[in-house]
Amino acid sequence: MEAIRKESPSSKWFGYALQSLAVLAIHDGVCPSCEIAHKMESQATMLRRIMAQLAKYNLVVAKEGRDGGYMLARAADRITFADVYEALQLSEPLSQALLDSTSDGIFGKEMQCYFTKFAGEWQKRVVFELQQRTIADMIEGYK
Repeated sequence: MEAIRKESPSSKWFGYALQSLAVLAIHDGVCPSCEIAHKMESQATMLRRIMAQLAKYNLVVAKEGRDGGYMLARAADRITFADVYEALQLSEPLSQALLDSTSDGIFGKEMQCYFTKFAGEWQKRVVFELQQRTIADMIEGYK
């Protein structure tokens, strides 16, 4: 059996979060984290950490106790990928990573200017595209 690694927030969380929300959208009522993890063939511990973050942003409701688990906080067609993306912005943005890769020399300064412009445009495009998709889109055909 594979040891449980403590997974820190990463871009993979976005995919896990979307899949978790799709499971909840398909499931009627409260769904335990172990059931979500089983469907996704993932670790329940990591999913609980992701779900806690989604709960902070009112995308899911957490129910504690023996019959506990998670459920969507609103209809699947009202949760966009952009909502999830914004809830999971836990690490530094791409623009900062690009800037951190440059030097303080002339070439580095030119690259900083380009990366700053590029990252801003990229971020706007990404958010626009993510706003066009919902959790309901993912589960079309499952219900």
